[in-house]
Amino acid sequence: MDSSRFLLVLAICFASGLNFSCRHVPAVSPPAMRATQELNEAWRFRFGAENGTAALAGTVADWSAVRLPHTWNAADGADGGGDYARGSGWYVRHFRVDPAWSGRRVFIQFDGANRTATVYLNGRKLGTHAGGFARFRFDLTDALKFDADNLLVVEVNNADDGLAPVTADFTFFGGIYRGVHLFAVDPLHVDVMDHAADGVFVTPGEVTSARADFRVATQVRNDSTQAEQIVARTVIRDAAGLTVATREDPATLGAGATGRVEPHFELAHPRLWNGRVDPHQYAVEVSILAGGRLRDQVTQRFGLRSYQVDADRGFFLNGNHVALHGVNRHQDRAGKGWAISADDESEDFALIEEIGANTIRVAHYQQSSHWYDLADARGMVVWAEVPMVNEVPDTAAYRDNIREQLRELIRQNYNRPSICFWSVGNETREVGETSGRAKVNGVASNRVIAELAQLVHEEDPTRLSTYASHHRGEDARNFHTDVVAFNKYQGWYSGNVEDFAGWADDVHRRFPALRFGLSEYGAGANIHQHEIGGKKPVPTGPWHPEEYQATFHEIWWQAISARPYLWGTYVWNMFDFAADIRSEGGTPGMNDKGLVTYDRKTRKDAFYFYKANWNPTPMVYIAGRRFAERPVGATEIKVYSNAAEVELLVDGRSAGRVKSDNRIFRWRVTLAPGANRIVAQSTGAPMLRDECTLTGVASPVSAAR
Repeated sequence: MDSSRFLLVLAICFASGLNFSCRHVPAVSPPAMRATQELNEAWRFRFGAENGTAALAGTVADWSAVRLPHTWNAADGADGGGDYARGSGWYVRHFRVDPAWSGRRVFIQFDGANRTATVYLNGRKLGTHAGGFARFRFDLTDALKFDADNLLVVEVNNADDGLAPVTADFTFFGGIYRGVHLFAVDPLHVDVMDHAADGVFVTPGEVTSARADFRVATQVRNDSTQAEQIVARTVIRDAAGLTVATREDPATLGAGATGRVEPHFELAHPRLWNGRVDPHQYAVEVSILAGGRLRDQVTQRFGLRSYQVDADRGFFLNGNHVALHGVNRHQDRAGKGWAISADDESEDFALIEEIGANTIRVAHYQQSSHWYDLADARGMVVWAEVPMVNEVPDTAAYRDNIREQLRELIRQNYNRPSICFWSVGNETREVGETSGRAKVNGVASNRVIAELAQLVHEEDPTRLSTYASHHRGEDARNFHTDVVAFNKYQGWYSGNVEDFAGWADDVHRRFPALRFGLSEYGAGANIHQHEIGGKKPVPTGPWHPEEYQATFHEIWWQAISARPYLWGTYVWNMFDFAADIRSEGGTPGMNDKGLVTYDRKTRKDAFYFYKANWNPTPMVYIAGRRFAERPVGATEIKVYSNAAEVELLVDGRSAGRVKSDNRIFRWRVTLAPGANRIVAQSTGAPMLRDECTLTGVASPVSAAR
């Protein structure tokens, strides 16, 4: 260690006020730590509670062979009728471990299983995890055979159990729908059993471009039979891998005990995590040394940033105003349900980046670690949420479980710079209250929202709590969290599309201190249904023309963008998603409000409207292109573009040049019988061009209901 580094370490030690000394420990070569073994292949599966005896006996040769991720509802969960299979699915597999793991602690990690999972190893019940979205772990060590075959059995049940969510407007896909793996650690290790968190928690204090201070708390577990004298070495590195700070803290840890070290750091002129502009992350590496050996090592990424929400001016990141505009995201897709791959998630994220969003509401539940990794690395501001949706039973079991799900969400994702908001729920109501009723100040839901808002502050004092409300402005449930947002659908479920602006201004006038945003807004669209005109369809009916969705979003976005007091706004939804109870829009089992289809193959017209407004990359797009057969004669052609001026050509003849200040360009043209070649092109640099063919017909097939 050079002299300047040594003086920096000493200065940090004295500044921290902690009761331990700092000393230099020579670098040591790390052993093969945290050995892992994936368990995603070679499972046997059968649905039905009667399979428990066979599963525990291992007599499953005639069961279906599956690999993880897996769900038994990939087909029936998205075909309508509300009758998808709910109950117990049994998973069985055999495995062996490396005999060299003997003497270590061995854990199994499930990244996600919906919704209650009970795990058995070699006939011994390891435990049950209730909650379908967080990862969870069990200690296998005492039941594991290190020199023989092991029988692993998992019962997963997606039936109603009275826990959150009781009901929701999406399919509860059953199964082990994310990966599973084993890992082995030294008996002296960074704790892995604190709500399946990683045991290292970075808490920022004051953060500016001139200076940042933060604490790094590490929980250390000693599963050996004797006390250990340890040194916790904490190293901070920047994105280039350069060391910017180091601490070495000694401590004594008793046998079977868990301890905590929490050094304080200060950085001069830190590089901040600055959203899409510069999503810089630091890395904290914690090494646990004892007996002259490196016993465990954990690395976590984190970002340094500050943010606030103003009731009149919206969201500020690192002192700069950022108009948060984005989308909601459900994790399922066609043919897979929730059993999706990392590549599927990366494709979803790329589409959200393409549209130009700078924020994502991860509704209505905790999603994969990979998803949050992408948000951290790509600079998306994230709203993360627990699945307290719809009914809130007035039971201790429900309250205890939703608190547990919130703790899991926060502790497992504590270090993520992208997450700025912990949401405690969505559109809650009392048991027996239907979604169409307007009950004010629900007793049970009001109490639980208040409890969860307080729990957010206990678990994480640095972030803001929020709630997605569909209540009246004066409802007590709107005032427990630091900020709030509303789910509003004027022009779809009620009223007219122009009504939102007046509603928002009225709430802001009556409650000027209320920091509120827009957590949901949207309209359905079937890409195979089209019509002339903008008549509002029946939302529960079979007809959801794509053109109405586009018109809806054009009007809403103009109202939203003119109201800076809305701290964040989120389109419902980025993708069509499964809601097996629905039968509307010509597609049973589907909520078709997505800007992209369920199979991710088609970007709807409204997608390109937002792309023109949010993504600065030059673009031009002819809307209504799937309304390919239209009546002969006069029709409107609409183009979305972020160019200053666009020219339209019909069969090579100019229909004129149009300027626009709202990214919408319109022409009235005459379609001839047969094929009409439509070309839209920008008039300035860079040259942008899009084209399609519209067919003039006497009786348009595509517009028929």
